[in-house]
Amino acid sequence: QSTYIYLERYRNYQIPLHSGAIAICKKLGLTAEQADALLFFHAHPESAAADLKTHLSVTHQAARAIVERMVNKGLLITRVSSHDARYKVVTLTAQGEELHETMQCNCTDFGDVLLDHISAEERDTLLKLITQTLDNLKNS
Repeated sequence: QSTYIYLERYRNYQIPLHSGAIAICKKLGLTAEQADALLFFHAHPESAAADLKTHLSVTHQAARAIVERMVNKGLLITRVSSHDARYKVVTLTAQGEELHETMQCNCTDFGDVLLDHISAEERDTLLKLITQTLDNLKNS
C-alpha cells in the first residue's frame, strides 16, 4: 500500500508528525497549517474558511487568516458562492494544485523513510493498529 495512506491517517486525526514532515512544509514555503489547508481544499473543493475552521479546530479568524495568506501566495482563490452571496468558496489555483502534487510526492518519500525495513505484512498490521487506536481516540 502507498505510504501516503499512513501519513493521511495521522493527518486526519491531527497527530503531530516527526520534524521531517515540518521540514517538508518549510521547504515548500508553507506552515503546517497552510499545508493542512492546501490538503483540505484539494479534498473539499468549493469549501469555505468556515469549513477549514471546523477541520483544523481553530477560530474563524485564524482560518480566514490562513486562507488570506495563501491567497496572497497565489495558492488559493476565493469567490462569492453562486448559492449564497454571504458565503465565499475557496479553490486551489494552478500553482496550488502543483504544490499539492509536490506535497504528495514529498509525503510519500517521507513515508518511505518511516516504513523502511518494515515488511509488507508488518505494514498491514501497523495500518490496522493505527486505524484501531485512532478510532478508539475518536470514539472516546
